[in-house]
Amino acid sequence: MPSLAELTKSLSIAFENGDYAACEKLLPPIKIELIKNNLLIPDLSIQNDIYLNDLMITKRILEVGALASIQTFNFDSFENYFNQLKPYYFSNNHKLSESDKKSKLISLYLLNLLSQNNTTKFHSELQYLDKHIKNLEDDSLLSYPIKLDRWLMEGSYQKAWDLLQSGSQNISEFDSFTDILKSAIRDEIAKNTELSYDFLPLSNIKALLFFNNEKETEKFALERNWPIVNSKVYFNNQSKEKADYEDEMMHEEDQKTNIIEKAMDYAISIENIV
Repeated sequence: MPSLAELTKSLSIAFENGDYAACEKLLPPIKIELIKNNLLIPDLSIQNDIYLNDLMITKRILEVGALASIQTFNFDSFENYFNQLKPYYFSNNHKLSESDKKSKLISLYLLNLLSQNNTTKFHSELQYLDKHIKNLEDDSLLSYPIKLDRWLMEGSYQKAWDLLQSGSQNISEFDSFTDILKSAIRDEIAKNTELSYDFLPLSNIKALLFFNNEKETEKFALERNWPIVNSKVYFNNQSKEKADYEDEMMHEEDQKTNIIEKAMDYAISIENIV
C-alpha cells in the first residue's frame, strides 16, 4: 500500500494532467489514510504547527476532489467534497480559511443548487455566506450565481441567458452547469408561453427560446407535444383542432371553386359547339 505522501503526489500529477478518472480512483484510499491520521475532519483544538500544516494539505486534496468531481459531472460527489471543505473555509483560523480556490468552489456549489432548482437551500446558503464573507457581490466569481439567481427570479431571462452565454468568465468548470441552466430557462419560458397564448408563429418561438434555427425549435415543440400547423405552434388541442378545421374548410372551398370553374369551362365549350 503506497504511503499518504505517495498517493497525494500521484493525485497532484493526475489532476495537473487532466486525468480526472485517475483522480477519482486515487481519492478513496487517500481519504482512508486521512481518517487514520485524524485529518479528514479538522480538530481545531489542536494548535500544533505540524498538524495545521497537514490540514492545509488535506484542504488541497479535498479541493482537487471537488474539482475532479465537477469535471466528471459527479455532482453528488462534488457536494460531499464541498461539505467536507466547509469546516476549513469557514474556520476562525485565517490560514485554514483562505484558499485561491475558495471563491470558485463556493460559486460552483451555488450553481449546483440552482441547477437542481433548489432555491430554498440556495438562499439559505447565501444568508450563511453573507455573514462570513464581506461584500459578496464584489467578488467576480461569487457574483456570477447571485446575479443568475436574481435574474431568474425576476423573469429577466435575456439577462440570465446572456450571462450564461458570456463564456462563464473563462471558468471552464462553470460550463458544467450551463446546459442544465439553459434548459431550465427554456422550460420556464415555455410554461409561461403555454399559459399566455393559444398559438404563436414558429419564428417567434425560435426567438423566445433562444434557438439558432427553426429545426431546433421544431424538435423542442414536438418534445413538448406542441402541434405545428402552417408554421404556427399551437399550445392546446382545441386551438389545433380549430386550425385543422379551418385548413380543411379552405381545402374544400378550393375544391368547390375548382369544380365550378371546370363546370363553367364545360358549359362554355357546349355553347360554342351549339
